[in-house]
Amino acid sequence: MLIKNQLKLCQILTNCKTVSAFSTWEKELHKIVFDPRYLLLNSEERKQIFEQFVKTRIKEEYKEKKSKLLLAKEEFKKLLEESKLSPRTTFKEFAEKYGRDQRFRLVQKRKDQEHFFNQFILILKKRDKENRLRLRKMR
Repeated sequence: MLIKNQLKLCQILTNCKTVSAFSTWEKELHKIVFDPRYLLLNSEERKQIFEQFVKTRIKEEYKEKKSKLLLAKEEFKKLLEESKLSPRTTFKEFAEKYGRDQRFRLVQKRKDQEHFFNQFILILKKRDKENRLRLRKMR
Protein backbone atom coordinates (compact mmCIF):
# COMPACT_ATOMS: atom_id res chain seq x y z
CA MET A 1 0.00 0.00 0.00
CA LEU A 2 2.81 2.40 0.88
CA ILE A 3 4.53 1.88 -2.46
CA LYS A 4 1.30 2.61 -4.34
CA ASN A 5 0.88 5.82 -2.38
CA GLN A 6 4.43 6.84 -3.10
CA LEU A 7 3.90 6.18 -6.76
CA LYS A 8 0.74 8.27 -6.70
CA LEU A 9 2.56 11.21 -5.18
CA CYS A 10 5.32 10.83 -7.74
CA GLN A 11 2.67 10.90 -10.46
CA ILE A 12 1.24 14.08 -8.99
CA LEU A 13 4.67 15.68 -9.07
CA THR A 14 5.54 14.53 -12.56
CA ASN A 15 2.16 15.56 -13.92
CA CYS A 16 2.53 18.96 -12.35
CA LYS A 17 4.87 20.53 -14.91
CA THR A 18 5.19 23.71 -12.87
CA VAL A 19 7.05 21.96 -10.05
CA SER A 20 10.62 23.14 -10.41
CA ALA A 21 13.51 20.79 -9.80
CA PHE A 22 15.48 23.61 -8.24
CA SER A 23 12.83 24.70 -5.78
CA THR A 24 12.19 23.79 -2.17
CA TRP A 25 9.45 21.68 -0.61
CA GLU A 26 7.91 24.75 1.01
CA LYS A 27 7.73 26.70 -2.24
CA GLU A 28 6.15 23.87 -4.22
CA LEU A 29 3.76 22.58 -1.57
CA HIS A 30 0.88 24.86 -2.59
CA LYS A 31 0.90 23.36 -6.10
CA ILE A 32 0.17 19.81 -4.97
CA VAL A 33 -1.54 20.13 -1.59
CA PHE A 34 -5.07 20.14 -3.04
CA ASP A 35 -4.69 16.83 -4.84
CA PRO A 36 -6.55 14.09 -2.87
CA ARG A 37 -3.72 11.61 -3.44
CA TYR A 38 -1.42 13.91 -1.53
CA LEU A 39 -3.20 13.13 1.74
CA LEU A 40 -2.57 9.40 1.44
CA LEU A 41 0.95 9.80 2.85
CA ASN A 42 2.19 11.29 6.07
CA SER A 43 4.21 14.50 5.89
CA GLU A 44 7.60 12.84 6.29
CA GLU A 45 6.92 10.47 3.41
CA ARG A 46 5.65 13.31 1.24
CA LYS A 47 8.78 15.34 1.80
CA GLN A 48 11.02 12.34 1.23
CA ILE A 49 9.31 11.51 -2.06
CA PHE A 50 9.53 15.15 -3.09
CA GLU A 51 13.30 15.12 -2.46
CA GLN A 52 13.66 11.97 -4.56
CA PHE A 53 11.61 13.56 -7.31
CA VAL A 54 13.76 16.69 -7.24
CA LYS A 55 16.98 14.69 -7.55
CA THR A 56 15.58 12.73 -10.47
CA ARG A 57 14.22 15.86 -12.14
CA ILE A 58 17.56 17.66 -11.84
CA LYS A 59 19.28 14.77 -13.62
CA GLU A 60 16.63 14.78 -16.35
CA GLU A 61 16.89 18.53 -16.86
CA TYR A 62 20.67 18.30 -17.03
CA LYS A 63 20.45 15.56 -19.67
CA GLU A 64 17.89 17.58 -21.66
CA LYS A 65 20.08 20.67 -21.55
CA LYS A 66 23.15 18.68 -22.57
CA SER A 67 21.35 17.04 -25.50
CA LYS A 68 20.01 20.42 -26.68
CA LEU A 69 23.51 21.86 -26.58
CA LEU A 70 24.90 18.90 -28.53
CA LEU A 71 22.15 19.24 -31.13
CA ALA A 72 22.81 22.98 -31.42
CA LYS A 73 26.53 22.33 -31.80
CA GLU A 74 25.95 19.75 -34.54
CA GLU A 75 23.61 22.08 -36.44
CA PHE A 76 26.11 24.94 -36.11
CA LYS A 77 28.88 22.70 -37.46
CA LYS A 78 26.68 21.74 -40.42
CA LEU A 79 26.20 25.44 -41.13
CA LEU A 80 29.96 25.97 -41.00
CA GLU A 81 30.56 23.12 -43.44
CA GLU A 82 27.84 24.28 -45.84
CA SER A 83 28.98 27.91 -45.83
CA LYS A 84 32.19 27.20 -47.82
CA LEU A 85 34.45 29.32 -45.65
CA SER A 86 38.05 30.09 -46.43
CA PRO A 87 40.78 29.86 -43.78
CA ARG A 88 40.94 33.67 -43.82
CA THR A 89 37.27 34.24 -43.02
CA THR A 90 36.71 36.06 -39.74
CA PHE A 91 33.98 35.34 -37.25
CA LYS A 92 32.58 38.82 -37.80
CA GLU A 93 32.18 38.17 -41.54
CA PHE A 94 30.60 34.80 -40.86
CA ALA A 95 28.21 36.25 -38.26
CA GLU A 96 27.13 39.06 -40.58
CA LYS A 97 26.41 36.67 -43.41
CA TYR A 98 24.76 33.83 -41.47
CA GLY A 99 23.56 35.54 -38.29
CA ARG A 100 19.91 35.18 -39.28
CA ASP A 101 20.21 31.46 -39.97
CA GLN A 102 18.31 29.36 -37.42
CA ARG A 103 21.29 27.04 -36.96
CA PHE A 104 23.46 30.02 -36.07
CA ARG A 105 21.01 31.17 -33.42
CA LEU A 106 20.65 27.70 -31.87
CA VAL A 107 24.00 28.23 -30.14
CA GLN A 108 22.93 31.06 -27.88
CA LYS A 109 26.22 32.20 -26.37
CA ARG A 110 28.40 34.31 -28.63
CA LYS A 111 31.46 32.89 -26.91
CA ASP A 112 30.43 29.34 -27.88
CA GLN A 113 29.70 30.42 -31.45
CA GLU A 114 33.16 31.95 -31.74
CA HIS A 115 34.77 28.89 -30.16
CA PHE A 116 33.11 26.48 -32.62
CA PHE A 117 33.94 28.81 -35.50
CA ASN A 118 37.60 29.07 -34.47
CA GLN A 119 37.88 25.30 -34.12
CA PHE A 120 36.49 24.90 -37.62
CA ILE A 121 38.84 27.54 -39.06
CA LEU A 122 41.83 25.83 -37.44
CA ILE A 123 40.86 22.60 -39.16
CA LEU A 124 40.51 24.47 -42.47
CA LYS A 125 43.94 26.06 -42.04
CA LYS A 126 45.48 22.70 -41.24
CA ARG A 127 43.91 21.10 -44.33
CA ASP A 128 44.99 24.02 -46.48
CA LYS A 129 48.56 23.75 -45.23
CA GLU A 130 48.62 19.99 -45.83
CA ASN A 131 47.27 20.48 -49.36
CA ARG A 132 49.94 23.08 -50.13
CA LEU A 133 52.68 20.78 -48.84
CA ARG A 134 51.33 17.91 -50.92
CA LEU A 135 51.30 20.10 -54.03
CA ARG A 136 54.91 21.17 -53.42
CA LYS A 137 56.01 17.56 -53.12
CA MET A 138 54.32 16.72 -56.41
CA ARG A 139 56.26 19.41 -58.30
